[in-house]
Amino acid sequence: MDIGKSSAKSTLIQVVLVFFAIAALIFINISTIDKLYQAGDISKVGFIINGIIFALFFIGMIRMVMVLLRYVNEHRILLQLTDLLKVNAKNPIASLSPSSMAVSRYKAVEWVAQQNAPVNQMALAASNNAHENSRLTLIRFVHSTLILAGVFGTVVSLSMALIGAAGLLNSPEGVKEMSSIISGMSSALSSTITAIVCFFVFAYFYLRLNDARIQLLTHIEDMTSMFLIPKITHSEDGMIGQVTQLTESLNQAADKVLMLEDNFMKVGERLQVAVDDLHGKINGSHISEIKDLIRKGFHLSEPEYATTKSDQANISGSEMLDTVTYNDNNQSNNNDIHTSSKAVK
Repeated sequence: MDIGKSSAKSTLIQVVLVFFAIAALIFINISTIDKLYQAGDISKVGFIINGIIFALFFIGMIRMVMVLLRYVNEHRILLQLTDLLKVNAKNPIASLSPSSMAVSRYKAVEWVAQQNAPVNQMALAASNNAHENSRLTLIRFVHSTLILAGVFGTVVSLSMALIGAAGLLNSPEGVKEMSSIISGMSSALSSTITAIVCFFVFAYFYLRLNDARIQLLTHIEDMTSMFLIPKITHSEDGMIGQVTQLTESLNQAADKVLMLEDNFMKVGERLQVAVDDLHGKINGSHISEIKDLIRKGFHLSEPEYATTKSDQANISGSEMLDTVTYNDNNQSNNNDIHTSSKAVK
């Protein structure tokens, strides 16, 4: 799908080029055209018929150019909406024209989705096509009647020529009637050429207009099916697909978790082996040496050793005091016994 291509713009360029080419041809062959429309003594009826043919042609072409300009604008809005849908914009139609076909399709699909109803894209496409066909009524009318106007002018002009021929047969002096025959034949020729040239140009651009219309409607349906419906609606098949994708993502995540768990277990085993080796290499004496080195390096005091020495001093002093007291007591007891023994004697 290539939404970037627009045949409406190229058709407008072709319209401009064709009109410039026609104007150049008229300017170059002005004498021949003057002879065709003036020297042949065309009647007033022939001028009127040619004027009607030209008026129908220019009215149809103006309406066609207006429709092509609208298609160019519609295509531009369609491209903007598609780009906004691709980037998942929050409100993609906020800055777009609400009367465009793409925005109308977005609103229709969104409304149907809010009603929890399935989107019937075929019905929406048929409705959009019918609505667009109603805008081309004048162009179809011109396309259908342009060649008929030329035929009508030819028939009328030939009828005038036949009337002049009949008058020529009825009167021996038929100079006037001869001029009527000549003017009628000239009017028939000019109206036929005018209708054929106008119809040839108009038919080509009418086909180009239909191509641009079909292309625009096709791009709108492509945008609806590829970007709009998957974003707004949730069909059963779409939900099943989303569940399937979610399941696959969960399976992949579970596999990654298992791999991480295995890696963590291996790292834990290696760490346990390293710790065991460290415990086997470092004993209590080594730890004491490390503590001493740390105290000396940071000039820390040794409260544990000071407390131990003071405790030992206190214990030694109390033991010595108890020993002296015990010896004094023994000495006094011995003296008492000795005194008692002397008294007995």
